Amino acid sequence: MTLTLTMPQADTTPPGKADAFVVSCIDPRLTDDVTFLMASLGRTDRYSEMRIAGAALAAVDDRKPTWGEVLWQNLAASRQLHGVRKVVFVNHRDCGAMHLWAGRRLSDNPVDELSQHQAVLQRAASAVRARHPDMTVETRLMELDGSANILSCAVCAPPSLVAQTMAPPTVDPKRAFADLVRLRGAPSAPTEAAQRDLMAEGVTRFGLDAAEARLTVAAEARRRGMSTTAERDVAAFLRSEADGQGRVSRRSAEQAATLLRTMRPMPKEEASRRVAALLEADSLAPRPDGILRRCGWLNRMAAG
Repeated sequence: MTLTLTMPQADTTPPGKADAFVVSCIDPRLTDDVTFLMASLGRTDRYSEMRIAGAALAAVDDRKPTWGEVLWQNLAASRQLHGVRKVVFVNHRDCGAMHLWAGRRLSDNPVDELSQHQAVLQRAASAVRARHPDMTVETRLMELDGSANILSCAVCAPPSLVAQTMAPPTVDPKRAFADLVRLRGAPSAPTEAAQRDLMAEGVTRFGLDAAEARLTVAAEARRRGMSTTAERDVAAFLRSEADGQGRVSRRSAEQAATLLRTMRPMPKEEASRRVAALLEADSLAPRPDGILRRCGWLNRMAAG
């Protein structure tokens, strides 16, 4: 694979103009995260954006040719009106459009899922370069926590900007198995039978030893579980604090962690992790917080 390197440049984009055309998915779980991603890169008001199911998939899905036509028309318009010089594709994990296109639930196998996304992103980048040879392309895969990694790409820049050849990104089998356990367990803790099946899969498919697989499954069961009275009471408090869109503020989450520690003594970090797990188990979302209106505070709570 080839890594595309672009030289850092000062932001000279005039107001009302853009230097990038961002293509992202319509999945409501991550629409805010794409905005936050671009803000964190200093690109607020400096990019055009098109949201379409599957993101880069729209550029290459032969079964939906009109989707690709609309994408190319919008890119051409953005180039003419805003002067964009770069296309940024932001695909994401557990994408329904990708599942339908592949004919299987890709997120059941995170390694295969990464491979399929990378293939689609590579084809989309090639399609951009075929139409606009002077443009560069950036391909990203967003995790469900909003983090987005740049994937290597052999065709994302003109030859003068291609710097070196690299192997495809490797996937940590422990992390891949943990992702699978989380997806299989959603939205509740896996049953004992399901836990046994998962442990067997961790050993046979992901090459973990029995202890590693058992630890990963047990950690997820604890994270998802709501077995104690204290946790049930805290979950009820969080639901009462949620707004009409099912969002909980950072202040309410911190109050919930304090309440949990009052009812059941534990380290502050552990209480934060448990509150984050309770929010996820009840499908409650974080309310944007701070000047940039970001939701990263929940990820920090989950990390303890």
